[in-house]
Parts: sequence; C-alpha cells; structure tokens
Amino acid sequence: MQNILTKFRGQAEDLPPFPKLKIVIVSFFGAFLAGSTLGFLAFSLEYSVIMGSFGASIFLVMAAPDSPFAQPRNVIVGHFLASLIGLSCLYLVGDIWWSMALALAITTSMMLILRVSHPPACSNPVAIFIIIPEWEFLWAPTLLGAFIVTLIALIYHNLASERVYPKYW
Repeated sequence: MQNILTKFRGQAEDLPPFPKLKIVIVSFFGAFLAGSTLGFLAFSLEYSVIMGSFGASIFLVMAAPDSPFAQPRNVIVGHFLASLIGLSCLYLVGDIWWSMALALAITTSMMLILRVSHPPACSNPVAIFIIIPEWEFLWAPTLLGAFIVTLIALIYHNLASERVYPKYW
C-alpha cells in the first residue's frame, strides 16, 4: 500500500514551460471566434449548435492544433461516435446508471479502435443521460456543432502563412 501512495506524489518533474505570448493571443482570438460563432448561431437562429463538450474541443483546436486529439477526423467523428453510442445505450439499454457507464466504456474503446480519440467528446454520453434528448441530438448539436468548430479552426489557422491545420484528415 505504501508503494501506491508514494506514486500519488508524482515524479517531481518540472511544470511545462510558459507558452509564448503569441500562442496565448492566437488561442484567445481563435477560441473567441469559435465560441462567438456557435453562440451567435444558437441565439439568432434559435437552433441548437452548442454542447458543453465543445468548450474543450475549442481549446484543443485553438490552443493545441497539432495534437492528434485536435485533428478534424477526431473532432467530428469523435463527437458523432460518442453521441451515437450514448443515444444507443440510452434508448436500447435504458436510462439506468450502468447504461451510462457502458456508453462511456464503449465510446472510449471505439475511439481507440477507430483512431478518432477526442477526449471532450467522451462527455457526450454523460450529457445525453442527463438531458435525455431525442435522436436528432446526433445531428444538431453534435454533428453540426463539431463541423462548425472544425471549419472555423481550418479557416482561422490557415489564414497565417506560418500555421498549418490540420496535420491529417
């Protein structure tokens, strides 16, 4: 037991270095643009394109665009897959606690197998079991919102000649 507890202290590595100011500024404006676009569309069209998990997705595509988790296929397919699995477990297994856990486990495994890991999307099944949406949730906000976030990242990052997004599809 002592060995396990000593692992909790960490490995005493240094904190990551401070990011360059340019990275912070680029991330700020990119996140503001993506959040503003989703918010504007949701409030002006009265159409749902917002999910809580999109906040973390926006962080990844704007602050860590080189990460495998931030690539378009991971963002779009990851969100779609997670919501599909969450809705399937909700409506095929039922609204019970272990069904949500099953949805999370299947989502995690399938993202790994399909090579579309996008950690923010793993919260979609949890949200689905909280709000109990209809199957339309798969299209909006899930697919439409993920597509919008990705499209904004594609345009925003590629406006600057020194940045390239994505690394792969």
